[in-house]
Amino acid sequence: MAKEELDDLDAKQGSNKKLIIIIALVGLVLIGASVGLTIFLLGDKGGEEEVVEETVLSQPIYLPLEKMVINFTDKGPARFLQVEMQVMSRDQAVLDAVTAHMPVIRNDLLVLLGGVTYEQVSSQEGKEALREQLLEHIQSILAEHAEIESGLEGVYFTSFVMQ
Repeated sequence: MAKEELDDLDAKQGSNKKLIIIIALVGLVLIGASVGLTIFLLGDKGGEEEVVEETVLSQPIYLPLEKMVINFTDKGPARFLQVEMQVMSRDQAVLDAVTAHMPVIRNDLLVLLGGVTYEQVSSQEGKEALREQLLEHIQSILAEHAEIESGLEGVYFTSFVMQ
């Protein structure tokens, strides 16, 4: 009977070893699946690196325009408008084109400003609208005469006096 007990004991130890091996294999499969799922959900950053281009803007360059004095066409509280402006670009070639075509730009701006009324430019919104008009007008002159489609980014009033 002792021999039968030893055989039973050997059989139990063999099945315990098999059970431990099966549990270890299932655990490894679960760990592998967990790692794979995590990599899939978070995205694989190691294999493919995203190239992010940062647009680095160069410093703005300002070019002052000559002072302009305009008579208002209407009989409002103010009769004269004195304006000083600067144009801004980040490309010196654009400002060089502005300088080269300054007679055309100045003529057209004087004509444009000569048509405004006191009521149009007495509010902040009116001044902003005028500033945008001036910018678009200068850009169109550059496109026509210097074949520069863009690059002039702003027109800014540095003095705006109504009397």
